[in-house]
Amino acid sequence: MTATDYAKAAGIAALVLSLDLLFAIVVVLIWSIFIEPGHPRAYYETAGVPLARWSTRIFGTALIGAAAWLCARRRPERNAVAFAIALTIGYAVLDGATVAFQGFFTLSIAITMLLKLLGALAGALLAVRGAVSRRQPS
Repeated sequence: MTATDYAKAAGIAALVLSLDLLFAIVVVLIWSIFIEPGHPRAYYETAGVPLARWSTRIFGTALIGAAAWLCARRRPERNAVAFAIALTIGYAVLDGATVAFQGFFTLSIAITMLLKLLGALAGALLAVRGAVSRRQPS
C-alpha cells in the first residue's frame, strides 16, 4: 500500500465514524422520544450510553464492513486486507481522539473495535472473493 492508500483509509475512517456517531445519536433520540419519553436530559445522557454502544457495535460494524467491501471492489489491485486493517486502525485512533483517549482503553471499547476489525476484514475478503469468482471463466 502507498501513503495515499493510508490517507484514503484515514479519510474513509473519519466518514465512517461520523456516520456511525450520527446513527447512534438518532437511535438514542428515537428511543428518548418514542420509548422512554418524559425524563430529564441527565437520564438520557446516562441511560442512552449502552444503547449507543450497541448501536455502534451493530451498525458501525456493518458500516465499516461495507466501506472495506466497496473500497476493495473499487481498487482490486490494492491489498484489501491491509486496507481494511488500516481503515480500522484509523477509525480507532479517531474515535479515541474524540474523547482524548479518556476511558478509551477498556474491555468494552476493545470488544467494539474487535467487532469493527472483523467487519472490515469480512467486507474486504468478500470483495476479494467476489473479484476472483468474476475473473474465473464458467
